[in-house]
Amino acid sequence: MSTLLCKNLRVEAAGSVLLDNVNFKLEPKEKAGLIGANGAGKTTLLRVVIGQLPSANGYIESPATIGYLPQITNDFNVRGTVFESLLAERNDILEMRNRLRYLEIRMSQEADDKILGQYSSLTEIYENSGGYALEAKIRRIIAGLGMEQEQDRDTHSLSGGQKTRLALGKLLLREPGLLILDEPTNHLDLEALEWLENYLGEYPGAVLVVSHDRYFLDQVVSKILVVENGSLKSYSGNYSEFELQRVMEEKTMTREAGKMNEKILALEEYIRRHKAGIKAKQARGRETQLKKLTPIAAPQAGKSLNMSLQTSQRAGDRVLDITGLSVAYEKNTVFEDVSLELRRGHRIALLGRNGVGKTSLLKAITGEVPYQGDLRLGANVKIGYYSQEHEDIGLGNNVKDIMDELRYCSDLDDPQIRTVLARFGFRGDDVFKPIAVLSGGEKSRLALCKLFLVQGNLLLLDEPTNHLDMDTREVLEEALLNYNGTMITVSHDRYFINRMVNRIALLTPKGIRVIEGDYTAYRDTMEKEKEESNLKPDEGDKIAKSYRLESKNNKRREKKVKQLEESIENTKMLLQELESKLESLTGDYELTLKLHNEYQMLQNEHDDLMQEWLAMND
Repeated sequence: MSTLLCKNLRVEAAGSVLLDNVNFKLEPKEKAGLIGANGAGKTTLLRVVIGQLPSANGYIESPATIGYLPQITNDFNVRGTVFESLLAERNDILEMRNRLRYLEIRMSQEADDKILGQYSSLTEIYENSGGYALEAKIRRIIAGLGMEQEQDRDTHSLSGGQKTRLALGKLLLREPGLLILDEPTNHLDLEALEWLENYLGEYPGAVLVVSHDRYFLDQVVSKILVVENGSLKSYSGNYSEFELQRVMEEKTMTREAGKMNEKILALEEYIRRHKAGIKAKQARGRETQLKKLTPIAAPQAGKSLNMSLQTSQRAGDRVLDITGLSVAYEKNTVFEDVSLELRRGHRIALLGRNGVGKTSLLKAITGEVPYQGDLRLGANVKIGYYSQEHEDIGLGNNVKDIMDELRYCSDLDDPQIRTVLARFGFRGDDVFKPIAVLSGGEKSRLALCKLFLVQGNLLLLDEPTNHLDMDTREVLEEALLNYNGTMITVSHDRYFINRMVNRIALLTPKGIRVIEGDYTAYRDTMEKEKEESNLKPDEGDKIAKSYRLESKNNKRREKKVKQLEESIENTKMLLQELESKLESLTGDYELTLKLHNEYQMLQNEHDDLMQEWLAMND
């Protein structure tokens, strides 16, 4: 039976049809990616599937328990520390644990077969539910999501991103039969991303994930669901395989459309030439054929963005020199002893754990945060900075107001600026949209527009692909590939990094290390070094090893407990047999004494087994 079946769904929003005739299903353990342009209706469809919104037509069937992670976790009424909140998520196990302790006390007070049976049955359920490995599993999830430092912090003191990661951890701990995730990678660093990929790959249930992370989709899913033009279409394979299928599909449709339209034109021409002549009868026959034919529309590319990035002037060969740089907030040092040499044409991806100071380093280069050390820009260097928070997007009320700001940061006149805005998707009345109501993707496109108009020869990009749909990401990548300046980018988009950069800079609290090549080369280098130097396993590996060891010990314990229970049951049966014999004996003193001694020895053996069994379950 399918884990999820959606048939003939119609999804409406604000009184208009957003999606119609939606049909798809997920089988047990199947992993699928849901993709589409921003605003296409992906999140709305998920909310219909989980029952938060009604469907206008069709039906949804799912026998599985459903766990849902929204993009933004607004409702967060959780108390206690991170570890405690995760522990409380499995209250069913905690209740079983308390019940087992109660039964243990009862068994220590009286030998009752009914209590023993209850205890044995509950122990099996408890173990199958993962009760013995619960704390180890929680530690594994905390380590995987990069929250070791926060596990003893109160949940109310967490940032928005940390709360989202905690919500993801709680969901993984519940292990619902169907896991629905809406942009789960937004608040994860690269190590946590890789951990989540491996975790979902081994996840025992089905997974439906909305993501713009193409690398993530390639690693996790085996089906792609595309939402576009008010409908949904399914493709087998990961994202790269989907792209190939899509290209072949468009070529085939274009070819078929050409053939059909040529046939229609030929029939129309024949009818026009012979309708009133001696071949009028044949022409009428052609008219009958023509009525049966339907023109095929060739695939049309939508209104795509048209980004073109140029530098206003050429920088010198030495673009940036950093020596012994450190950044501190109040008395807390973020990082120190950072030295970096940047030459014209370098394209560097700045990597590191969340909170290590990647954004702070970019802001130190722009002069927005104070620093210690030496930081020198080269000759003719003009910086273009893209902030992931878009705090510098503009002070105006709407998009049009930003034109005033753009006049000062570029040499373009108003018609040219309007043309550039149109290239970034702000056409017609879109320029009158209030900035406050712009979506994340629209704000990102507007910030990119400002960045491109600055025409800097040193780009500092802080998560430039966040909130962008896949089509926009590809347009941005093409523009950056043709860019002739120098670039430093902070990004968790490994697909983007692999295309864009020729160096990786790994930032740590104690410095920075530069590795030649793209992200794949960086991972190969790190894996090779780890093997060669026999590095100690990181904390995540230690926890995973501890989890495996604990599970192994639990299995041994389970086997031993089962053996004890069988032995207890056997001795109990033998005792019952001896009791029957003793009750039936009359007058044979010697046999009675012999059987009584055997009974006493067997009773002592039974008591010893019970003591050992109780100790094993303590």
